[in-house]
Amino acid sequence: MVVFILLFPIISIMIGLYFITLGLWELREGVNRNQYIKYMFTGLFLIFILSPLFWISGNALQY
Repeated sequence: MVVFILLFPIISIMIGLYFITLGLWELREGVNRNQYIKYMFTGLFLIFILSPLFWISGNALQY
């Protein structure tokens, strides 16, 4: 159980960084602005909202 508590936030952060990188690459190409917004929003959501939720829920499950 502890492995999942530690792994889910880290995986979420890594996938979020991947989406942000894709968004920056899309912005660099300058072809599709909507795709850039989708990638950036998804990446930022995963990093700043979903990861803390995993940490909080993981800490609550430990006690």
